[in-house]
Amino acid sequence: MAAPNVKYIRPELAKLRFQYQVIADCILGGPAIKARGVEYLPQPNPLDRSVENASRYLDYVNRAVFYNVTRRTVDGLIGTVFSRAPIIDLPTDLEVLKEDADGAGVNLIQIAKKALGYAVSFGRSGLFIDYPTVEGPVSRRDMQTGEIRPTINAYDPFSIINWREVVVGGKKKLSLVVLQETTIVDDDGYEFKIEPQYRVLRLNEAGIYEVELFVGDDLKSQGLTFPLDGNGNYLDEIPFKFIGAENNDPNPDIPPIYDLASLNIGHYRNSADYEEAVFIVGQPTPFFSGLTEDWVNKVMKGTVFLGSRAVIPLPAGGDAGLLQAAPNPMPLEAMKHKENQMVALGARLIQAGSSTNTVVEAEGNQATSQSMLANATANVSDALLWALKIAARFVAGDEEAVDFKLSNDFELNTMTAEEQKQLISNWQSNAITTSEMRDRLSKAGIATLSIKDYEAERKVDVDFTLENAIELQPDPNLPAPPAKKPVSNA
Repeated sequence: MAAPNVKYIRPELAKLRFQYQVIADCILGGPAIKARGVEYLPQPNPLDRSVENASRYLDYVNRAVFYNVTRRTVDGLIGTVFSRAPIIDLPTDLEVLKEDADGAGVNLIQIAKKALGYAVSFGRSGLFIDYPTVEGPVSRRDMQTGEIRPTINAYDPFSIINWREVVVGGKKKLSLVVLQETTIVDDDGYEFKIEPQYRVLRLNEAGIYEVELFVGDDLKSQGLTFPLDGNGNYLDEIPFKFIGAENNDPNPDIPPIYDLASLNIGHYRNSADYEEAVFIVGQPTPFFSGLTEDWVNKVMKGTVFLGSRAVIPLPAGGDAGLLQAAPNPMPLEAMKHKENQMVALGARLIQAGSSTNTVVEAEGNQATSQSMLANATANVSDALLWALKIAARFVAGDEEAVDFKLSNDFELNTMTAEEQKQLISNWQSNAITTSEMRDRLSKAGIATLSIKDYEAERKVDVDFTLENAIELQPDPNLPAPPAKKPVSNA
């Protein structure tokens, strides 16, 4: 019987890995795009195998400009969600996760940003809650000091290569997850060697969660471990949660940002042609006609000086001028066309204040972007809430005391100053309620307090003002202060 193929990649995932790579290269930017060479920028004359043609292609690549709309759009979407702080409530024994969620110094907010970035870019991510190997229940001191605690790690779609599900009591349940990682296998204190590692998470035949690591090119097993919860019990589920752009089931979703990344690469190709044309014919070329060889050698002495103070002697009938190639607008027009297409896909960050789209088109694009972003945000919130509750089991904490939610009350375009004035005017004239006014300001990213906190702060301000006013009033129960004697001028 052949050895199990732990490196096996699910077919539905393998089909998407090309799209994942395109998106990843675009997010990494110009160096990653140019390093791919002809994969993203075909050679103008691929049949010419000469050294000169290879050198010309290298210049062709170097002159091209990759305008990273993809990265800016992803960063903008993530920034929209995190413009307001998420709701985080954790029991005392899990407070350490706020500052160090993965055991390597990455805090919980950064884990959430990473997971959301994967979701809006690739439509796929995953959270793995790792329990340290312990024997029996964990002491409360170890929990409170954070010496023994769970960690939460976000995985990109390249790393989640295989999974299986089983049906238990009419409900689907993960029975296998394979994560592709790297590990240091040789380290002399200065130089180290990295080899692949495959982390296999599975439920065995008894329904108990176990972990097995396969390391190196020979995929040697490092043995089985059986993580325990805070009460010393085996786990009956795999502490891994998929995150998608549409939902959080294990099936890969269509990468939301792929169409934008493809246009971004097309824009890069047009840029290469445009920069090549500018380089070749961008500068005017002087020409001379009606000159004899004798005139060139004896009169001009083989040298020509150009400029406002230079004099060029010409014979009778001779002529001089500048050759200026007619502009080639096609590459530039193609670049502008793709920029408009990227705007239509929701990348409005590249054209602030553009009037290219109609109001209806702009509202439609915003609704589409918000719908995708709202779905991804809700999915990340659900997954992290689940992960934190799983983490609470390790410290034997109260799962009901755990809460996590990213803000999904956002708009991609904030209100203008005039719109804000009109909104406040409507509120002051009692056309809308305080709750309606605050809700609109919150959605625009201007107001950050909840209506409850807002009312509480207003009450404090009012009470403070009233107290000051009362202190300034004379107490009627006290005798009047003596009248001041007039000051004598004598």
